[in-house]
Amino acid sequence: MTKKFLPYLIALCMATSACTDFDDFSADTSLRLSFSQDTLFMDTVLTGIPTSTQQIMVYNPNDEALLISSITLADGENTGFRINVDGMSGRQFDNIRIARHDSMYLFVEATLPTQGTPVPTAIRDSIVFLLNGNTQDLKLLAYAQDALSLRGHVVAHDTLMQPDRPVLVYDSLTVAAGARLTLGAGTRLYFHDQAVLHIHGSLSVEGTLQSPVVFRGDRTDRLFPYLPYDRLPGQWGGIRIYPESFDNRLAYADVHGGNFGIRCDSSTTDRDKLYMENSIIHQTAGHALELTNCKASIANSEISNAGGDCVALRGGDYTFTHCTLANFFSWNVREGVALRFANQSNGAVCPLQQARFLNCLITGAGSDELMGEVSEDQAVAFNYYFSHSVIHSIEESNDQIVNVRWEDESNFVLMDDRTQEYNFRPTAESQVIDWGNPADAQAYPLDRDGNPRLTDAAPDAGCYEAQPQDDGQQQE
Repeated sequence: MTKKFLPYLIALCMATSACTDFDDFSADTSLRLSFSQDTLFMDTVLTGIPTSTQQIMVYNPNDEALLISSITLADGENTGFRINVDGMSGRQFDNIRIARHDSMYLFVEATLPTQGTPVPTAIRDSIVFLLNGNTQDLKLLAYAQDALSLRGHVVAHDTLMQPDRPVLVYDSLTVAAGARLTLGAGTRLYFHDQAVLHIHGSLSVEGTLQSPVVFRGDRTDRLFPYLPYDRLPGQWGGIRIYPESFDNRLAYADVHGGNFGIRCDSSTTDRDKLYMENSIIHQTAGHALELTNCKASIANSEISNAGGDCVALRGGDYTFTHCTLANFFSWNVREGVALRFANQSNGAVCPLQQARFLNCLITGAGSDELMGEVSEDQAVAFNYYFSHSVIHSIEESNDQIVNVRWEDESNFVLMDDRTQEYNFRPTAESQVIDWGNPADAQAYPLDRDGNPRLTDAAPDAGCYEAQPQDDGQQQE
């Protein structure tokens, strides 16, 4: 019996001890059991990793008590499914009593075997109930996906990873100084709890619109039937780029569900540390993008829903063009804002040489989503510039702010804090429509979805150009 089943024993014993109507069992062959579901479906499961426990209710809707002759897992030895009945694990259980109008719990787990193929494989099994000479089947279905498992792996030389199968990272994946890790379009990295991608060398992400490179947690099951773990923050560590690392380039990266998103340590502003375009950082427990005293350019990207700040800048030289910073984090207490920029860090000065935001959307659920933190030393540089952007904050006017609309923007296609589904594409009522500067859009004539932004009156602020089908229909 696995430890995972132990918490259910007390409940099972209580349930069965209450069933006292067992003196006579009906032998009526017309009587049937009913189930909470006809098929138990598990989402795509990485092979070799135990799934969480899933529950099925077995009901006796009849007026007579029943004696189930046997409950058998048809092919568990080969499929990797396991069942638990009456607090016991196994493949077959005999003479299970169930009182009239009563129910019982049945629990299912799986550790699916390696399939030897790069594509997901359907794994089917069934739980067979024998009652009064009749059989009833409850179907089990999962899709097994083989993965390349790495534990504390160090990339010591230039390496290309291709998307032939997912990469499962335990503990950490480290790119050593002097090495470059290149991730081909469609590569998927699944990180176990707390696992971190450490970049001392450099990282190149070569995703495309159709085949992004995905960084996510390794849980493929669900917390609730309507809520996959993949939509939740804090499922893995994050991506840390160390002081000696430069020339990191990310295109169509999808980083979500971590304790943090991307963290760039303090280095220097005379070399490019990070260039990111057409990417997403979403649903992090802490900061989504944290940049300290470095040089970075971020374009056509969505950075959204962080328990900390969506973007936290401390000193450095930064340009954000056509970006959507939207902090509607709702999983637990939010401590940050959409954008925070400062020229100090923990009491030390960090000159903010430049922080430019062109054609951007900066918004969220708070009362003010823009926070500037200035050193008491007025000689420390604190240079910022906002142009043709929509910002949810207190209106300010100076020569560093040009054509800014100070609005509370929440007109998005989908905002569901119950299912944790968010789609930050603008609706027809959005303030961002036609607010951008065409000159600043020339370098990015297509939005993050590949839609043209220079064919109407003006480009929209943010990374998405409003589309007719987006108005309440398109979802991520």
